[in-house]
Amino acid sequence: YRDMIVGIGLDSNEDKRPPLLFEEVFVRARADGFRLTAHCDVGKAYPLEHVQQVASSIGQTGAERIDHGLNATDSPELMEFIREKGIGMPVCPRSYIRHQHFDEVFDRIRTLFDAGIKISIASDDPTFMEDTWIHENLLLVQKFCKFDNGDMLRLARDAIDICWAPPEVKKGMMDELCKGGPLP
Repeated sequence: YRDMIVGIGLDSNEDKRPPLLFEEVFVRARADGFRLTAHCDVGKAYPLEHVQQVASSIGQTGAERIDHGLNATDSPELMEFIREKGIGMPVCPRSYIRHQHFDEVFDRIRTLFDAGIKISIASDDPTFMEDTWIHENLLLVQKFCKFDNGDMLRLARDAIDICWAPPEVKKGMMDELCKGGPLP
């Protein structure tokens, strides 16, 4: 299935299951040329430690993406490391607001965005998450993070940048996005 599988990820309930528990799988996946990502959620027992492991350690050099990971905002040093390394962060606001204080979720998203971290707004599992798709999550983020149209374009550009599509596909998406003129 190598022609169909691009990356290896760690998802679901990571409570008491730190990413490094699966280090052998990540090392093998990296050696086999797969991209790496892992869940790190707000509200778990060791979320900041898990974000740090995903950013710097799994697969021996860290992942290319961190799924969720809003607790990174608790550490300016970790946020700077994520930004400098160019790690992308797909974020699903709706999956947080069922369990977290509403304003905190959007404050954290805005903090990551303002720090220059490439985030994308995703839908997680729409059929599981009360039929909430990317469109609804984008509307929530635009309203509660107070994103203007330029900010929304940057979110779209960042989503393309951090996706694992082949370069020619990413170029086509970026060309389509930029039809209206240069991005901010």
